[in-house]
Amino acid sequence: MPHQLRAEQKKMPLIYLPLAPLEWHGLHLAVGTDPINAERCALAVAERTGGVVLPTLYMGTERERPPAMLESLGFKNDEYVVGMDFPEAKDLFKSFYCPEELFALVVRDHIEQCIEHGYKYIFIMNGHGGVNHNEVLDRLCKEFNGKNRDIKTAFALTFPDKALAGGSCSHAGIDETSLMMFYDESLADIGKLPPGSIKLKYADYSIVDSGGFTGNPGKGYTVSENMDPRNASAKIGEKIFNETVEDMYKKACKAFNLK
Repeated sequence: MPHQLRAEQKKMPLIYLPLAPLEWHGLHLAVGTDPINAERCALAVAERTGGVVLPTLYMGTERERPPAMLESLGFKNDEYVVGMDFPEAKDLFKSFYCPEELFALVVRDHIEQCIEHGYKYIFIMNGHGGVNHNEVLDRLCKEFNGKNRDIKTAFALTFPDKALAGGSCSHAGIDETSLMMFYDESLADIGKLPPGSIKLKYADYSIVDSGGFTGNPGKGYTVSENMDPRNASAKIGEKIFNETVEDMYKKACKAFNLK
């Protein structure tokens, strides 16, 4: 209700914007995996800091994979592959990516409207790891912070800092699969994947461990055992979620000088 929003704003002029695109996460995960994760993290952090959470923006961008990454993923270096929409993937359901210039305009407008509504702190809870996607968010935050000294805008990727720094994040692997299991068992169905004796080739399933993106792919361009989604569990997901929320809480406190 409007009066509740105003009352909360007086206590803490902080608003969270969870966002990420509807993206193909293989046969076994919800297409909304990234925005679902962003929303759950935003709600949990807001419980600790105060403030409110905007309805999730199901939007994001991706670019064509560069030659070196294509080779690391098991493709020819001159193929045209956008984001995680791998042409050979089984039963591919194409992602809802938008051009980065459109993404930038929409996010800019959301930030501007938050400012017009009187919020001094805007935290973008980002569930998507696309390089150009994150560059857009970083540029917008720097621009708004540079032009509005009384307003602070920040963003962060909703995964544990330790995992991001150590390169142990995957796409549709054990971590994201475990998170979906923890949030709601209906969001993950590893029964859609082949038996554990069959290696998951990146190109066939759009499941990729961190090495596949950084030039250190698994043997035969397949998912490593420690990132295999068939080893996922809700318990693992709960641990990842708690670590993420703690990291996001610390980032919010630092960005906005909260106590």
